[in-house]
Amino acid sequence: MKERKDLTNRLQNGKISRRDFIKLMLATGASATAIGGVLAACAPEPAATAVATSAATEAVAAATEAVAKPLSVEGKLTMKLRAAFMPQGNEILKVIVEDWGQKNNIPVEVDITSMNDLQTIAATAAETGAGPDIIEINQGSAHLFAEKLADVSDVCDDLGSRYGGFYTAAEEACKVNGAWLSVPRFFAPHAISYRTDHFATIGASVPKTWEELYEIGKALVDAGLPPIAFPLGHAVGDGNDFNYSVLWSHGASDVASDGKTVTIDSVETRAAIEYMQRLFSVMPADTLSYDDASNNRAFLASAISATNNASTIWGAARNQSTKYKTKDADGKEVEKNLHEVTDHFVYPEGPAGRVTYAEFMSSAVFSYSKNVDAAKALLTYLNEREQLTPWVNPNLGFVFPTLMGVKDDLLMPWNTTPKLAPFKDYAETSHLPGFPSTNFRSGTDAYAKWVVVDMFASVCGGLASVDDAIATAKALLEESYKA
Repeated sequence: MKERKDLTNRLQNGKISRRDFIKLMLATGASATAIGGVLAACAPEPAATAVATSAATEAVAAATEAVAKPLSVEGKLTMKLRAAFMPQGNEILKVIVEDWGQKNNIPVEVDITSMNDLQTIAATAAETGAGPDIIEINQGSAHLFAEKLADVSDVCDDLGSRYGGFYTAAEEACKVNGAWLSVPRFFAPHAISYRTDHFATIGASVPKTWEELYEIGKALVDAGLPPIAFPLGHAVGDGNDFNYSVLWSHGASDVASDGKTVTIDSVETRAAIEYMQRLFSVMPADTLSYDDASNNRAFLASAISATNNASTIWGAARNQSTKYKTKDADGKEVEKNLHEVTDHFVYPEGPAGRVTYAEFMSSAVFSYSKNVDAAKALLTYLNEREQLTPWVNPNLGFVFPTLMGVKDDLLMPWNTTPKLAPFKDYAETSHLPGFPSTNFRSGTDAYAKWVVVDMFASVCGGLASVDDAIATAKALLEESYKA
């Protein structure tokens, strides 16, 4: 890419320092290993060739600055973080954390694991009063674990004052009774991933409404092309994101703004279920059992034409050079790059407009920790622009900062890659379970029970009538919102 070539030329000609070169290259999404190779090739001294063999550590180490305040810990600072679907993002994040530890003379143990595992780890830590100092938690879990978490208001107030404040959904998730009990970390923004060639074949343009999306799904089936497919199974990210968004955008909700009155038994909910039934009629039956990996696999295998997802389908297709089969002008079967015919569009609007679910992660410091000050210092550091940019960029849109003031930074991926532009405004229409109330503790409890997802799935799968599905959901929701 031209920008990287220009930076390399500037380094070779002595017009840029090695430190600035590393920072700018990381911001373009270049891997630490690639940066290390360039540094080795440009280095005048033989010893510099060592950079190539330990680039993942040394490249980022040179790019980051130590926190000046002296810190100490008891034992070591331990962290459990969510794994991104882009390996290069995980690599950069781990190195940034470890470098902070080295510069502050603090041993840091970083473990990057799945979102599902993190919830179990967090619940166990809350129950036993022992575990990692920092755990990334999802959705409104800060409300569930409120009594077990350290107050991090000083960190959030500082970051918010410097970077334009946090998005509404981030406050919904992390602020409990006026106090910040976890530090907002990132959204995993969602859009609809779709096959541009299949849409072109049926003459479809990007749909603006859910109804238009159904019509496209029907046209694809009628044309004998791979169908659209959206998760109706227990997919923690994709399933909740899709089902809550359909519910809310039809003007329905599971609770009133008072946070107590269950409102799932409504005309709007029935309209949402009726729509979902029609949509399911043009989807594969196995969407009833989709988990978070199912739609990715199906899309990458060219078995479906559209699904909801983060940027990970397109990113995986690009990184892995995934192919699809087609025919050339002479009718001969050929293979081409799937990512070239993969694009995204924003979630459609319903009768109530575009109202979307926020897949969200935050960083919690548990009150049992003996290292609260060091944990706060590290979380402040990780969320500063200098560390956010080199971490966000290589994740290719999978992570979206929670601070409003960095969205328009020139090197953010949605500002440099047109196919990622639909993710840019995701946070502005997104909410957590419990919306439109502020009772996110009960909303998170209902979300953990799969109430909304199972309501839709039971009807689509023929296991319950509309009335019975709503009655079941209502009973479960009343349990949650009375808790």
